[in-house]
Amino acid sequence: MDCMNKLKNNKEYLEFRRERSQMLLSRRNQLLLEFSFWNEPQPRMGPNIYELRTYKLKPGTMIEWGNNWARAIKYR
Repeated sequence: MDCMNKLKNNKEYLEFRRERSQMLLSRRNQLLLEFSFWNEPQPRMGPNIYELRTYKLKPGTMIEWGNNWARAIKYR
């Protein structure tokens, strides 16, 4: 049984979704700037679970931050 089928039978998860649906009016995701060490996301057949992150970088730190991520991504 895959993850989504298990969640469909989880009462706590179903209650969470019901409550969340009353709060979430809309959502839009946008890839503003990708890093050279990550490939461009490709559409996949679903259902899928995605991890969405937001990073707020200070001016002048983009190169250093990207270089550190490029080295660390090997360990993820």
